[in-house]
Amino acid sequence: MLRIEIAASDGQGEVNEDRFGHQGDAAWVIDGATGIGPSLLGAPSDASWLARKAGDLLADTLAQAPEIPTVELLRQVMAGCAEALAREQVRPADGPHEHPSAAFAMVRIIGGEAEFTTLADCRIAACESGGGARLFGSSALDAIEARTIEAMKAIVAEEGDLGFEALKARLMPGLRANRRLMNRDGGYWVLGTQPAAADHLWQVRMPVRPGQRFAIASDGFLRLVELFGAAAPADLLAISGQEDWARWLGLLRDLEDEPDSLHRFARVKPRDDASLVVCSWEDAR
Repeated sequence: MLRIEIAASDGQGEVNEDRFGHQGDAAWVIDGATGIGPSLLGAPSDASWLARKAGDLLADTLAQAPEIPTVELLRQVMAGCAEALAREQVRPADGPHEHPSAAFAMVRIIGGEAEFTTLADCRIAACESGGGARLFGSSALDAIEARTIEAMKAIVAEEGDLGFEALKARLMPGLRANRRLMNRDGGYWVLGTQPAAADHLWQVRMPVRPGQRFAIASDGFLRLVELFGAAAPADLLAISGQEDWARWLGLLRDLEDEPDSLHRFARVKPRDDASLVVCSWEDAR
């Protein structure tokens, strides 16, 4: 059985747009992103609505069909999200770029193997057999977001510190163009309202052993590793309770809030929602 050691999330706005969940021998993290444009829904945020809807559909589908292949599972989840959006939206979208979307990572134990699945920039920390801990997951979104960061650095170098809102306004045409690359060939693939994205998952499998641990994280919590260099994948795997979580979360928020943080560690969002699920495999035989 898959044992949940810690599952936690910390939001940075009025609404936390991350969501975590688990069902049977599967656990996941969803990191919602609101579309570019006015809200489509009456919810506090389109992104939080999608993360909640997708999480509920994942849990329900796995409860009813625990052996369902992951590609089909996610195709059904995204079709369900599309149907729910069509029912609940308060205005028509001007294009897919206005639809909410989400990054996603999931660990499933299937037939003696651990299956890792990601879309966009959520990641999974694990140890390979005979090797050290590393992060698993890859997306074309990484290169797209890197171009946005370079554009931001160029603006700051030329015009100085404009403040977050003014800088975001300058970046908005590029952000809008990036979002139009969502779920299309030559762009990047995300969890959302287009079931065809299920054919473009990043996946890998490895043998699973009793006691093996996995850490599933949103990009907000992964800043500790990927942005600030303050933690390693092995540190994520060692988190085993609320005290550990609180210590690492506190360090993350301190690093985000340092006076020169945005200059030393360039990013579009000064703070971000942060989520983590750490789980371990216990062989019931």
